[in-house]
Amino acid sequence: SCLLFLGHYLLLKLKIDDPCDACVVHGLCGYWGLLATGIFCTDANVQYAAYPNVNEACKSGEQFGVQAVGGLAIIAWTVGAAGATFLVVNLVIGMRVSADIEDEGLDVSEHGITADVYQTGKVASPQKGVTANANMVYAAGQHPPL
Repeated sequence: SCLLFLGHYLLLKLKIDDPCDACVVHGLCGYWGLLATGIFCTDANVQYAAYPNVNEACKSGEQFGVQAVGGLAIIAWTVGAAGATFLVVNLVIGMRVSADIEDEGLDVSEHGITADVYQTGKVASPQKGVTANANMVYAAGQHPPL
């Protein structure tokens, strides 16, 4: 929980937009889980887990090294795969919306409602010429504007 808390505020300080803290939860906390396995493992538990060879990988710190290198490999793969995907998407359809849509908010352009519906519970009518369609999601008991 401390890593989650610190990671959340680090993202805010660095001005990185991650509203669900997915990077912190899956990246930082996941990497800690990998390292913690190497830090807190015992050779007896490794044998209990049916590892076939008798060794002192935990006691010697070898398992920690294996966990750290494995985590770095995951980071390298993720950065490479995501980077390639983002590059292709940016070249094909673009990664950004127009400045007008950005100022108005994606909730309006994508769903036809403003973000305040989550705070007020009231669905506003579609904004600035957004036409209601069958793909829009409406709050319970609400119907698309006619």
